[in-house]
Order: sequence, then C-alpha cells, then structure tokens
Amino acid sequence: MNDRVLHLFFVLIIAVLALNGCASKQPPLEDISNAKIALLKAKDAEAGVLSPNTFALAKKQFSVSKTHMDKEEYEEAKYAAQKAYMSAKLATQKAKNAKVQKQVDQLNDEVNSIKQEFTTIVD
Repeated sequence: MNDRVLHLFFVLIIAVLALNGCASKQPPLEDISNAKIALLKAKDAEAGVLSPNTFALAKKQFSVSKTHMDKEEYEEAKYAAQKAYMSAKLATQKAKNAKVQKQVDQLNDEVNSIKQEFTTIVD
C-alpha cells in the first residue's frame, strides 16, 4: 500500500511540474498582438511626429519583445511586449493631446484677434 501511495505521489508531482513548465513556456502571442495593434494606432495618431521619443521607445520595446520571442524567452518577451503596449498607448495619448492643444491655441489666437478688432472699433 505504501509503495502505491508513493508511486501516485511521484506521478502527481511530475504531472504538476510538467503542467507548470508548459504554462510558462507558452509564447505571449496575445501580448505581442496587443502591442502591435497599439503601435499601429500610435502611428495613425501621428505619434512619430507629435510624440517621437515615446513612440521610438515603444518601437524599441516591441523589437526587444520580438528578439526574446526568437530566443524562446517567453517571460521576457511578454514583459517587453507589455511595456511596448503601454508606451504605444502613452504615445497615442500624447499625440492626441498635442492635436487638441494646437486647436486650443488656434482658438485663443482667434479670440485675441476678435478682441483686438473689437477694441479698435470701440475706440
């Protein structure tokens, strides 16, 4: 009876280790895909022009994730892809903010021009 319990115990340990090993060996395809989509959205938002440093960082982090994927270093690839995703999202938001700020500046210029005209008419 003890041999049977010991045998089952070892089989269970091997199964748990095998499953655990397989779980950590999975390529982070979803993280890579999310990062790539975020980079495309950042590019569409003109982040390369309006937030060049953050966009460049996102592209570099994505490149690092692909390098880790090629080496089958999946945990590192996942971490780099997640960083690339967040940097791309930040670059997109910075680009959008820059566009809004430009519109605000144009509106302020128009308001100041109207004020100047009004002051000229009143005087």
